Amino acid sequence: MPVAQVNLDDQQSRRTHWLVIAGVIPFLVLAAWHWQYGPLAAFGDWAHYMLHADAIRHGKSYGDIGYIFTSENPFIGPPVQPPGLPVMLVPLLALTDGARDGAVYKVFMVAWTLAFLGLVMLYFGRLGDRALGVVAAAVTGLWLEVGFATNVVQPDIPFCAIVWAAFYLADKPGAWTWPRVAGITVLGFTALAFRLAALPLFPALLLYALLHRREQRVRLWIPVGSWVLCGLVAAMLVPDALTFARLLPIDGPGLMKRVIEAAKLYPLGTFEIFLYPLPWDRANDAYHLLAVALTGVGLVAWVRDAATRLLTLFAAFYVGMLAVLPMQDGRYLMPLAPLIVYLAARGAMRVVRWFARRARRDVSEPQARLVTAVGFTCIMVATAGRELTRPRPTVLLDVPGVPQLFERMRTLHASTPARVVFVNPRVLTWRTGMPAMGFFSTSPDSTLLELRTKAITHVILGDLDTDPIHMESMHRAVEARPDAFRLLYTEGPFTVYAFDAARAGTTP
Repeated sequence: MPVAQVNLDDQQSRRTHWLVIAGVIPFLVLAAWHWQYGPLAAFGDWAHYMLHADAIRHGKSYGDIGYIFTSENPFIGPPVQPPGLPVMLVPLLALTDGARDGAVYKVFMVAWTLAFLGLVMLYFGRLGDRALGVVAAAVTGLWLEVGFATNVVQPDIPFCAIVWAAFYLADKPGAWTWPRVAGITVLGFTALAFRLAALPLFPALLLYALLHRREQRVRLWIPVGSWVLCGLVAAMLVPDALTFARLLPIDGPGLMKRVIEAAKLYPLGTFEIFLYPLPWDRANDAYHLLAVALTGVGLVAWVRDAATRLLTLFAAFYVGMLAVLPMQDGRYLMPLAPLIVYLAARGAMRVVRWFARRARRDVSEPQARLVTAVGFTCIMVATAGRELTRPRPTVLLDVPGVPQLFERMRTLHASTPARVVFVNPRVLTWRTGMPAMGFFSTSPDSTLLELRTKAITHVILGDLDTDPIHMESMHRAVEARPDAFRLLYTEGPFTVYAFDAARAGTTP
């Protein structure tokens, strides 16, 4: 090989390395800044997965975790979560000798985030858009950590890494070899083991198989058939597999209500992805409207070039799923965030060239990419600066009285088995071993009936502003039937009551 070619290859390799580093630096800087914080008060899902992992580690039934599910508020969490994350946490629990939290879990989340961002850069880099892929990864990584994505273990980021690995493998040019078929099949199963949100992969790959049936033939149908068959078996054999599916509206008005609610929420979630770089609300609003307009420009170009890619098909079905799901949260946009940012960057690049032509200037595609990358870099620097000066978040165990409350609950449960209602039930159970149920909103009479049905012995009021609506409903029940609730003590922001089920069952 000529010396000049070797030098050129070395330069390209070094440039690639620097681009990859640039794609993860915003995330790593903010993750390092957040490293000091323990689990935030608003987070609870993480404890659900830790409880499952602990049950596996100790050979107990997978669902024997102490969390008391209530249909009065099913959105706290289902009776059981998918097993993908708990299975991966078992070795970490063994390594830390069952530690309740620690740095190893943050390292775990950082590693998964780097895998996710790396796959995003690989995917778009293969399309010839390496620079815009870096922009998509960098903005996505910063957005994730603005939401404290690595604060506790959670399945969303591993799920995103897995589905993007599926996109990378499926949208690769060339024939579907047997290793490729096996890889897609395994990735689909793994994604579903982490999040039921992987379900849109099934219709997406089915449509992909129909669109590519002539060049790929029968092999494309193997992953789809395997997923559908196993999904049907799981639905029949696992009683709680369809917990949330039963909450889907099947009537026209109910369905339309969900769609309207989603149409209100997810545009705001998209604004979050584009970050809040400016200190003025109106200025951020204007920036977000511009970003959405640029995304629309990029989307037109993307659909024209990549309508039959698995990423595109998945995005369409995933958006449809979000529109009707009973659970709605901006974090559910996570798998689509890199594509959204990429489309905005691609749209920005096209607009830059359009303005250049209007000004009778010749701007090349690489120059337009550079201008776009610089613009997004300024947005990220401004956002990071604001985040580094943001007030300290509420860390649950740092709240005065909370460690003492947990210790008293642990001691109580050790002497007399108890079942409690608490704003963050799974965290309480993880910390104390005490079975716990979350708050819910209903009439005082229905509240007392649910407490009796679930054999609750204690109610802890107080919520640290994480669930004020449901807490207020519980407070009304205590006020309506003071004879059924005996005040025990107050610890920090929480008040503990003993619940008398016998009195609650009588007319006051």
